[in-house]
Amino acid sequence: MTPGEKNIVKCLVAVAWADGKVVAPESGVIEGLLCGFDASEAEEGEMLAYAKQRRTLSADAPLSALSQEERELLLANAALLTHADGEQSASEKELLDKLVTLLELDEESAAAILDSVPDGALRLGSHALDPDESA
Repeated sequence: MTPGEKNIVKCLVAVAWADGKVVAPESGVIEGLLCGFDASEAEEGEMLAYAKQRRTLSADAPLSALSQEERELLLANAALLTHADGEQSASEKELLDKLVTLLELDEESAAAILDSVPDGALRLGSHALDPDESA
């Protein structure tokens, strides 16, 4: 994992703790991201241990260390995380609004990212999963 990827995971852990607990669907999103980032066994263990303690955006999230691309990736995954249990609560929506401000994303970019994550499913390009008809 790159340092930026570790920072994204640390920020997502803070998002997961926003309601005071981390439930299975939320930890599944974090574990999926670790897999997507090709985390080693040691890195995965480090991040999962980090996630066991309550974390907050203001105290624990290394937001200033993130590039623009990492900020956008964080927001998309944070939105997925808030839908992980099947319902996005008012406090989770407020947290996403706070995250947009903390990430210093413009409203248009943030809205496009958040709109791409309806009901916990990140929308892919229209042909991203088209079957290979040459086979």
